[in-house]
Amino acid sequence: MEPESYRLLAGRQDTYWWHRARRSLSRALLRRHGLKPGARWLDLGCGPGANLAMLDDMSPSQVVGVDLSPLALDLARRAQPAAKLVRADVNAPQPFLDRSFDLVTIYNVLYHRWVESELAVLREVRRVLAPGGLLLLTEPAFPALARGLDVKVMTRRRYVEREFDDLFAQAGLRPLFGSYFTSFGYPLLLAVKKFGQPHAQQEGVDTRRLSPLTNSALLAAATIESVAIRCGLRMPFGTTLMKIARRLD
Repeated sequence: MEPESYRLLAGRQDTYWWHRARRSLSRALLRRHGLKPGARWLDLGCGPGANLAMLDDMSPSQVVGVDLSPLALDLARRAQPAAKLVRADVNAPQPFLDRSFDLVTIYNVLYHRWVESELAVLREVRRVLAPGGLLLLTEPAFPALARGLDVKVMTRRRYVEREFDDLFAQAGLRPLFGSYFTSFGYPLLLAVKKFGQPHAQQEGVDTRRLSPLTNSALLAAATIESVAIRCGLRMPFGTTLMKIARRLD
């Protein structure tokens, strides 16, 4: 991403409703799918690092964040000084032994223009996962939702769920869960595009500072949706795709 995008993310990753809701849903689903306390965890493409505290209540035995950007790693080091941070390219073999981690997370990374092959990254994820280890990833959903922010954060593509089922099968990973997230944002973003706002204005929908009341209202809506997802409802559309898979042995 561009440097200002990292700084924007760092400035709001602890409070912005979408980040908070995504972390909360991630925790709940990982527990449901068998993640145990003391897990060894790798966050691939950790960015400014707020996600690295997500599992603190499960006392992970190891927390490792990987990113290519020195700026992102510097911001992550300030946010989470206890985590081990490694500079590495997701397109290359990762500097970890086989079967080193019980969990790998990938939060909105594979869609970037600099990612050469999603399949190659997922095969490397399988290599570093222990038998029975979990992968949780989120990525931007539906090409129709591409907007100004996509240009700013160097989006190469947006996804639909079946694409990852195919990739998982080729990489030796078994899909366990899939749903779209923030379904209420889908019609809102389509409306923004339909009314023909320029890219710069569309970007403002994502980057402008929200009032505390608006932020709280959106968090409440996302929390209600998360409860429904945890209870078994799968959203057929949304702004974000969330998938969980397990390493096949």
